[in-house]
Amino acid sequence: MIVSIHQPNYIPWLGYFYKIWASDVFVLLDNVQYNSQSFTKRVFVRKNITDADHSYISVPIIKHHRLTNINDLVICNRYNWREKHLNKIYNSYHKAPNFNLYFPQIKHSLLASKSQLLLSEINETMIFSVLDILGIQKNIVRSSDLPIKDVRKDDLTAAITLHLGGTAYLSGVGAKKYQHQETYDNQKIELIFSDLGSFMKTHPPQYPVAFDSSFSILDALFYIGKEGVLQLFEAYRDSEMANSGADYSRRGN
Repeated sequence: MIVSIHQPNYIPWLGYFYKIWASDVFVLLDNVQYNSQSFTKRVFVRKNITDADHSYISVPIIKHHRLTNINDLVICNRYNWREKHLNKIYNSYHKAPNFNLYFPQIKHSLLASKSQLLLSEINETMIFSVLDILGIQKNIVRSSDLPIKDVRKDDLTAAITLHLGGTAYLSGVGAKKYQHQETYDNQKIELIFSDLGSFMKTHPPQYPVAFDSSFSILDALFYIGKEGVLQLFEAYRDSEMANSGADYSRRGN
């Protein structure tokens, strides 16, 4: 059984959703310290319809202690940031071929989050909205709901995987330098790395404009649609299986 874990990020990139798709259980790591340099409250979108340059959309949060956990971060609702984000998304993507197919649900989900006060809640709402569009149904849990206490940061992902009965942990390649193989070996957990971003550099999807895997998944949805995203996941899965023989890549819808 494959477990993957990540902080609840704001409308995150393709690789984030690939990990959910390729796993049996996905854990929203919400009770860890917030890192202001992370993408927990922000994401890249396209500057405009023909521009490959990045532009941020960022959820405003109330000033907090630097050791605050993600699930304690409170949204600053003193201005209409949701409408600002929707306007930015519209201006950047309204001419994309699948924009009208998916934007209404994204708009509804974001506006419906107005009663939510916590960043983690809004991020979950948007993650589940995208999963619904993609038709991906997985077991998703919050780390704050798990009875795992007083575990060293270096051992946390292995401890969560073990608690959930996982036999493999699927990590993004960006975390490779932080993972210790012996920690997983000691627990008899297979450590697997995904690197969808590198795969897409050599196998870019058919885009009418320059492609960049670091953009929010909205970029891919609006340009290549649900089917294009799932085909991309399948192509990477099959490539990984061919290269490594790993059975994990047969997971997913």
